[in-house]
Amino acid sequence: MTQEANMDQSTAVAPSMKPAAESTSTLLVLGAGPKAVSIAAKRHMLAKLGYPVPHLHIIDRQGVASHWSGHAGFTDGNQLLGTRPEKDIGFPYLSACWGDKALNKAVAKEMLHLSWHGYLIDQLRYSNWIDRGRTRPTHSEWSKYIQWAAGKVGLDLCVAEVMRIGTTADQKNWQLTCQPSAGGTPFTLTGDGLVMTGPGTPITIPGQPEEHPCIMDGASFWLRIEEFVKLRLQVKKPLNIGVIGAGETAAAIVVALVDALRSSAFIEVISPYGVIYSRDEGFEENRLFSDPDGRLASLYGAHQHAANWLQLSERDRREFLKRTDRGVFSLNAMKEINNAENVRSVLGTVRRIHANETTVRVDSEYDGKMKHDEYDYVVVARGFDALWFRKLLDEDTYTRMAAVTQSFDARAIEHAIAVDLSLEDFTPKLHLPMLAGLAQGPGFPNLSCLGLLSDRILASY
Repeated sequence: MTQEANMDQSTAVAPSMKPAAESTSTLLVLGAGPKAVSIAAKRHMLAKLGYPVPHLHIIDRQGVASHWSGHAGFTDGNQLLGTRPEKDIGFPYLSACWGDKALNKAVAKEMLHLSWHGYLIDQLRYSNWIDRGRTRPTHSEWSKYIQWAAGKVGLDLCVAEVMRIGTTADQKNWQLTCQPSAGGTPFTLTGDGLVMTGPGTPITIPGQPEEHPCIMDGASFWLRIEEFVKLRLQVKKPLNIGVIGAGETAAAIVVALVDALRSSAFIEVISPYGVIYSRDEGFEENRLFSDPDGRLASLYGAHQHAANWLQLSERDRREFLKRTDRGVFSLNAMKEINNAENVRSVLGTVRRIHANETTVRVDSEYDGKMKHDEYDYVVVARGFDALWFRKLLDEDTYTRMAAVTQSFDARAIEHAIAVDLSLEDFTPKLHLPMLAGLAQGPGFPNLSCLGLLSDRILASY
């Protein structure tokens, strides 16, 4: 990482005149969503300013921002974005790794061209958005913004599915075996670093079948919304639906069910807390998402926390994540749910699911006591597995990753994420922003600091 914060201002090269340099490094990114596009955008702007930047290849089997569009599961596209859209691919528009303040400011100014505001201005919709009170976009609209930004930077995108992940014989480079989505001959991509993005695969519960007409998850539910709209007109008595989970995935699903079924269903939210908690969104919480280590605040004289993210104990960091991200519903979702008299919370940790042809039994436990509830439909919305790619690793790479952390589970890897969001003591570099929340800051797994995420990753090349 470039450390020139104290460079003499009189000798600094003017940002627009900085001589161009070439890099022979290649960075691979798996997934073409907001994180990938933020990295591509930052790389594009750094290249304009003459910085040495790595070559970048992005691989996605469905295309740019497909998971946000409403056509590929994970959302119907009509849900409102949980994060403010101003927290776009350049946010927080403060850098500490590209030279002195003037150079860092130049990078931020270039990124403004690809901001949410820039997108609306380009679409001749900026004044309309302001006059409507700076409304939150839908997921579908957010996907269009990400696609617009990708088009502006000329994304090097391979529309293909990664079938195998391994390294070269000297273990210095990644090798991805890819199958083109349109068919054809498999090909191999080689790179010095690899960034894993995307939500991962839905977390399952013991007994949950791979496919069942009465059981859905946080990805597949959205492909069946129209089915529930039709059921509202067909059922003779209200349906009993259980939603397992306490985070934003569960919140969006409950809101969608209420909208689709209205009074034709009773919806129970099954969680270990027994209460639906709403997200804390005060300044102190938000600041830790934008500037987790306080470094930007110290450089630019902004408000500083008495303690930064790295100074908090692991217990307090996990409590923060639970209260602000993983175990809460957004305020927008809570407004909808509070007006729905057919939604209630149920206390318990689900241990097992038993499904027959027409109903689903859910076994849950609280305080050592088991209970059993029966539903017409169940949606398992407990989140997603950020280590979904482990099944793609060749044997040698899997063994080496497991050895680095003494275990191949999420909690072990969470502790081993370095400043550049890569797995410590592992070569070649493997960047895991979806698992960086505990070690580096709560905003890296989500949309809260995409500009800081791209800084952290690109600065190491």
